[in-house]
Amino acid sequence: MKFLNNFLSRNRGLVIAGFVVPASFVYHNVENLRKRIHRMLRNTSAEHDKAVQTIQAHVQACHATGKSMCTARKPWRTMSVRSAEFKKDMQQVSINLCNVLEVDEKRLIVRTEPMVTVGDITSFLVPRGFALAVQPEMEDLTLGGLCMGIGIATGSHREGCLFESVEAFEIVTATGEFVRATRDQNADLFHALPCSHGTLGFLVSIEFRIVPIQSHVKLDYEPFHSIDAFCARLEELTASSDAPRFVEGLVFSKESGVILVGDYATPPPGARINRINDYYKPWFYSHVGQCLKTGAASEYIPARHYFHRHTPSVYFQLKDLIPFANTSWYRYLWAWMGAPKVSLLKLTVTRELRRQAFENRVVQDIMVPIENLAESVRLSDELFDIYPLWVGPVRLFDHGANEGFLRNPANGGSSQMYVDLGIFGIPPNAKAGNYDQVPTMRRLEKFVRERGGYQMLYTDIYMTRTEFEHMFEHRLYRNMRNKYAVENAFPEVYDKVIPESWLIDLRSTSP
Repeated sequence: MKFLNNFLSRNRGLVIAGFVVPASFVYHNVENLRKRIHRMLRNTSAEHDKAVQTIQAHVQACHATGKSMCTARKPWRTMSVRSAEFKKDMQQVSINLCNVLEVDEKRLIVRTEPMVTVGDITSFLVPRGFALAVQPEMEDLTLGGLCMGIGIATGSHREGCLFESVEAFEIVTATGEFVRATRDQNADLFHALPCSHGTLGFLVSIEFRIVPIQSHVKLDYEPFHSIDAFCARLEELTASSDAPRFVEGLVFSKESGVILVGDYATPPPGARINRINDYYKPWFYSHVGQCLKTGAASEYIPARHYFHRHTPSVYFQLKDLIPFANTSWYRYLWAWMGAPKVSLLKLTVTRELRRQAFENRVVQDIMVPIENLAESVRLSDELFDIYPLWVGPVRLFDHGANEGFLRNPANGGSSQMYVDLGIFGIPPNAKAGNYDQVPTMRRLEKFVRERGGYQMLYTDIYMTRTEFEHMFEHRLYRNMRNKYAVENAFPEVYDKVIPESWLIDLRSTSP
């Protein structure tokens, strides 16, 4: 075992290219086959109800013991960077719910189970001419996880976070009770569930709004060589009453970036069509970066290719894991198997590799008011000097008395525009051996808190509990924990999302 751990630690790139990529290809196909069989055997509302009753019975039995509960999902199968050590002493409840239950094309609603992935839902809806109103990108993310976190997409400047497109949540509470929550029924719970990370109950189904789509997305590329001009254009686009359906930005240096503007369309004869996710194509972000040299451009992208445009490169992270993965020879000879699964990457992470990643790799995702974007980019440049950066505008809405984990807008309006900044990579200082991640990350978090922003909680956090409660609103959340008697049944969000104790003891970190 020691030899295996040392081999995995010292030969990470070789292990990923030679083992994780082929294993991901096999895993993907086996998992898809398993899901098809599962759906053939249990793809009706009646079968779903039986499965929920089984979960209720299990939860009731666990509740009787007085011990804390969690899902039985293996930590390596989640998208967070952590190993979820909090699970080891808890009672684990199996939530094997991965079916699309029904679609109502008249009401424009799709009902799914929580383990349905983004890839599952696009493969189900797109052939029928629909998509989620807020359509996330990465294929392996689960809809339940995105709703219980802060799922966003390139349509979030209009629609808000993914949970804003939810019409109903159904959960099993800590006592085994089945509860349905909508904006009109159990509205307090409905607004408390988003961002609660599964600490108010076990999610068993979700109803989403869907929208009709066309076969392609027409995407316009607008290059900028001034970050201030980039930010001004982003504010102009998102403030418009007829804002484009899709808006996204990629920042390639502290003074350059490309804004991508898109909408559903049917390409006319002779139009430029780009199947960006064909295995032999350059990664999407490198394709976008060419516009800084060649100028503005437009093209049509098949809808499903557009939805999953960042999956082949795992956003920007694969370049550090397999440095040669975007070369022509690799793409033609090896990339047909697809990108390595994040879950299998986690499965091959030894404790030493986790420590190295924690100390040297940046996986951070922050959300600040849009007027603070330029300042955020310059701070990121100072702290990390990592590019490209992902930029996604997000509209946050006022929920009145049912103010959830994300606070009501500070501007006094019915909504406020924020922007998400994704920072992924290895800082040059870390490669040079003079990078100190704790004060650096805490400086970033302080910046976000002081501007009324938020940190995405799949990343590593370095905040104390007091700082965390300053960033996120806990009033409604705590009321629901009391109302549904979950205090001893589920940990609080903070206790689920802090890094492993052997990496850092946040209790000893100065505020």
